[in-house]
Amino acid sequence: MLQVYAFLFIARFWGVEPPLGGYATVLPALLLSGLMLGAMGLFISSAIRQLENFAGVMNFVIFPMFFASSALYPLWRMKESSVLLYDICRFNPFTYAVELVRFALYGEINWLAFGIVAGATVIFMGAAVYAYDPSKGLLGRRRI
Repeated sequence: MLQVYAFLFIARFWGVEPPLGGYATVLPALLLSGLMLGAMGLFISSAIRQLENFAGVMNFVIFPMFFASSALYPLWRMKESSVLLYDICRFNPFTYAVELVRFALYGEINWLAFGIVAGATVIFMGAAVYAYDPSKGLLGRRRI
């Protein structure tokens, strides 16, 4: 969270000036988005046997999720350029985390993004708990 607020402070030097209240309203969105992405990472890590394999996960899971989201361009701009890319972005949970934070920073709430991020958090957290359950999860089947 400190890194996000440091980045927002530095962004003011480049003319990005959200309302002052936005710094408070973005906090719950950051927490929920962080929980969702952390739970997803925890679930993905349940299938990784060695730390060295995490680089592959970074290259083939996390980076494509970032680039196929609305982090770099808003969804409406993607729909104008490529309907296929727009459809891919719509099914990416990272897109809704970005949208939730983007709206919250300006004191608004995107209810669709909130619902999808909250639902994805529950799903990923449940999957991570199941995957790390020694008796029936992924670790139990590997006999570690």
